Amino acid sequence: MAVIPEHATWVRFPRFVGDAAMQLPVLRLLRELDAGPLVVWGPKTTVGLVAGTWFCDAALPDEGKPGPLAMARILRQHRAARSIHFPKSLRPALAAWLARVPERIGVDESLAGTFNTHSGPFWDAEGPFLLRYHAVLARRWPGLPPMPFADFDPGVAIDKPGERYLCLMPGSTWPSKAWPVPHYRSLLLRARSEGYAVAVLGSPDEAATCAAVAGAEGIDLCGRTTLKEAAAWMRGAAGVLGNDSGLSHLAAATGAPALALYGATDPGGSTPWGPRSRGLRKEGIPCAPCFKRDCFTPGHPCLSDIGPDQVWAELSSLISV
Repeated sequence: MAVIPEHATWVRFPRFVGDAAMQLPVLRLLRELDAGPLVVWGPKTTVGLVAGTWFCDAALPDEGKPGPLAMARILRQHRAARSIHFPKSLRPALAAWLARVPERIGVDESLAGTFNTHSGPFWDAEGPFLLRYHAVLARRWPGLPPMPFADFDPGVAIDKPGERYLCLMPGSTWPSKAWPVPHYRSLLLRARSEGYAVAVLGSPDEAATCAAVAGAEGIDLCGRTTLKEAAAWMRGAAGVLGNDSGLSHLAAATGAPALALYGATDPGGSTPWGPRSRGLRKEGIPCAPCFKRDCFTPGHPCLSDIGPDQVWAELSSLISV
């Protein structure tokens, strides 16, 4: 186990991959500020993304789902100098207050603002999510530099194809966020005809979707990579395509040319934060964005009406940048 430094800045990671990926630029900004040693703690899966990397000095995965008192004991034991907690949850803010951490920086949601020394709104703020985090950090560090791109290098080796390749991520936690499988399949075949290898990434519970997209022509990596390995595949790709999903946010964090497709959700706030990332949505659909898990409009036009040819053209323009 890594040695946990005392008097460090503790950054609480969320459990969802996309939300965790959006903490990577925050960590880079804290490095630029020289905010002292950085300890990342939280759920095992997302904390494992940064363990052993430049982005933190120590990573501490949770044991189970600790309550505020257990979390406070950990912060007090290691004499945390500062807690930065952007999950929209009361637990980390309350834990930092109970532990008497001198600086407690986070968002107002879930009554957490009551326990923070520096706090600001998230859902009631405007603009990209990363700039909302930046606005909160600016309450502690006035005049701080702009929010950087993460340029996340997971530092793991993978067995890449010999030719240029693309990554596709057809999975989604919400059916209403998913571009149709036949569209992904059509785009994969187009990419193969243009000379690209294609890797299909996803979690184990997306195996059937990924297999249908990959067919015999793609490299089906679904459930066969760690998050770090998935990040390494995306970092080395000529281009990456996914839904509004955690892997799309992680792709942008690696600096890959990443295109995310939006239907039920709005790219205005959650477009992946990267130097070569872009969100694409179909304009003129009256029910979109609906922010509903399931689509109740026949044909799911907000995503099915975005054709493979249009997506190929958008992705190609990113690749050529």
